[in-house]
Order: sequence, then C-alpha cells, then structure tokens
Amino acid sequence: MIITGDLDYDVRVWAAKNIFINGSCPEVYKPLIVGGMNTFYMYVFPVQFFLGVIGNALNLCVLLSRHMRSEANYLLSALAIADILLFLTMLPSALGVWPSFYTNDFFRRFFYHSHTMRHWFSNVFSCMTSWLILAVSVERYLGISSPMHTRCEWRNSRVCYLMIVVIVGSLSLTAFHHFEYKYGYATMCNGTLTYAKLVPIERLVPYISSLQVRVVTVLKTLQIILVVIFPLIGIVVLNLRIILVLRRSSVLVTRSTKSSTDDPNDDFLRDTDSRQKRDRKVTITVLAIIACFFLTHTPSTVPFILELISPIMTPPQREYIRRLMPELGPIVHGWLLTGKVMNFVLFCMSSVYFRRRLRAIIRSRCGFDTRLKKTSGMSSGYSARWQAVRMNTLIYRESAVRQSSYVTQLE
Repeated sequence: MIITGDLDYDVRVWAAKNIFINGSCPEVYKPLIVGGMNTFYMYVFPVQFFLGVIGNALNLCVLLSRHMRSEANYLLSALAIADILLFLTMLPSALGVWPSFYTNDFFRRFFYHSHTMRHWFSNVFSCMTSWLILAVSVERYLGISSPMHTRCEWRNSRVCYLMIVVIVGSLSLTAFHHFEYKYGYATMCNGTLTYAKLVPIERLVPYISSLQVRVVTVLKTLQIILVVIFPLIGIVVLNLRIILVLRRSSVLVTRSTKSSTDDPNDDFLRDTDSRQKRDRKVTITVLAIIACFFLTHTPSTVPFILELISPIMTPPQREYIRRLMPELGPIVHGWLLTGKVMNFVLFCMSSVYFRRRLRAIIRSRCGFDTRLKKTSGMSSGYSARWQAVRMNTLIYRESAVRQSSYVTQLE
C-alpha cells in the first residue's frame, strides 16, 4: 500500500484496487478476522472462553467466601478477575468471525474504532496476571519459609497497595499500544460496508516523528522484560525454593520423630507416608506451574524478537517472516490463552480442599445441604468457656495458616 499521509484515502485506494474491484463485495473479505486467526476464534477460543470465564467465576465464589479470606486468596481473586476481563476484551474479535456480526456495519465500526482500546486492555490484563502469579509465589514462599515473621509483616493493606502498584504499573507499561498502530477507514460496497486496515507506525515515518517509533520499540522491549522474562525467572526461583523448604522441613520432622521413637508405630508410618505423598503432590504441582508459565508465555516474545531483528535480515528473509506472521499469530494467542485457562486449574482446582469447599458452596446455594441451616442457631447457645477456647484455637490457627497456605491448596 502506498502511503501519502492521508491514511483513509490510502486505504480506500488500496482496497478498491486489491479487494473491492469494480465495486464488487467478495464474501471472503467480509469477515473481520481472516486466515489462521479466523479458525482460532471460531473453533478454539470458544472452548477457552468457556473454561476461563466459568472456571475463574467458580474460583471467585470460593476465594471470596467468608472462611477463605486471606492475603494469598485476595491475590488469587485478583488473578481470576484479570483472567476473566482478558477473555472479555477478546470477545469482539471472536464475534467478528460470524456472518451475523461481520455483515452488520454498526458492529464493524465498533470493532474497528475500539480495536486500539481493546488491544491495550488485553495487554494490561495479561501484564497483571503475570505479576499476580509472581506475587502469589512470593507470598507462598514467605508463608512457608518464615510463617511467624510474615504473619507480623504482611497486612491486608499491603495487598491493597500491591494491587494499586500492579494496576497502575500495567496501565503505564502498556500505554504505548494506543499509538503503536494507526487505522485507515474506507466505506465500500456502495456505502454499505466499513473497511479498515491496520498500519504499523513505522510505515508512516515520513509523516510522523521517528522518535515515536523508537519510543514504541523501547517500551515493547521493556514490556517483554518486565512482563515475561522477569516474572518467569522469579516464578521459577521461588517455586523451586518452595520445594526445597518443604523437603527440608519433611526431613527434619522425620529425623526428629525417629530420634524420639525407637519403635515406629502405625501412626508414625502413616504420618510419614502422608507427608511423602504431600511432598510429591507439591513437587508435581509446582513444576506444572513453572512449565505452564514457561511454555505459554515464552512464545509470545517470538513475534517481537523477529520484528526486532528484521532490519539485519536479508530481503528474502524479511519476506518469509512477513508471510509467516499470520500463521504464527494463532499459535501464540492459543498458547497464551491456554496458560490463562490453566491458572485456575493449577492454583485452585488442583486442591482437594478447594474442590470440597466448592462442592459445599454449590450444594448450599442449591438447597441440597441443610446441615448448616440446622446448626446455624446453635451459636447463640455457646458458653463463655467455649468462646474462649475457640478464640485461643483461632490464634494458633492463624500462625499455622501462613505456613500451610500453599500446602493446603495442594492437598
């Protein structure tokens, strides 16, 4: 496409020569999403959307319930909300592959004019999920390595401050997506169809400042480092440290029990076997978290790396990359969204306790479980002694929750 400075005019001329020839309206060019992305949004995304939205909504029902409120669960709740919002920002693109939507000119205008905002918000929520996964890993590591210290240091207010930093940082870091591309609009098919073409700003350099292109390149690099590379390193290191701390604790407990018990009884053997099973489950889940984040987020850096090294490529290589990018997009998007879907599985649904709590909430909401209703009136008959015992138990439980917050969600 020849760029003259008037992008709307350039797009209209290009579309009239290459797509809508002699005023024709070929059906193949009417869908808003074409190529491999069309197939992805038509067949793969609906499954991911259903699992991601419904699964994270179920997570929120449990995490925000009365007896599940803790610092780690607040972070997991924010992670679930960010994943849901990410899927919602991609919903217009998924709708754009169906005839009832892409033949509606009002929807087409909404799709084109909201593209920049939707693209920005999708990057914001993706950035938030990466940092929240890192924050959950930090909180769990602190809770296991030094439970009493972190109980005194970590407060709900700090979670709020952390959330403010994550939100503001994500909005600021991804703000360059507002001017990363420019749209040229044209009205075709005798004024019945709005058509638009996305043009990278580097192709508009004679008509815009080259400084703007350099700023976008720098901010893209910064986003890759802070959203993918830095969280990946932190998640790997912290989760491996969690495994080491739990195994060291298991060894110390086993040695202490053996030294105080000359003849191991059945209770000791059962406790040892239970601890070994728990450690294996922790190891598998933690390694799954590491592998999932690495496999689903690392490919998202490939298109940018190819774009970054394109100036040093030969013309045939650049042409090959240009043809490869439309096929690479569905793979990158598919893997990244698969990672978002797996968040609620790895962090919540993998826990037996979490699933048991979810079943109890569902049964209670549906009226199948009336045990809570039958015993709800007993609290008024508690004696003062029982209340004191209960408060004392809660004090000890609070110190134990911090160390077991990670393990509890895995058992």
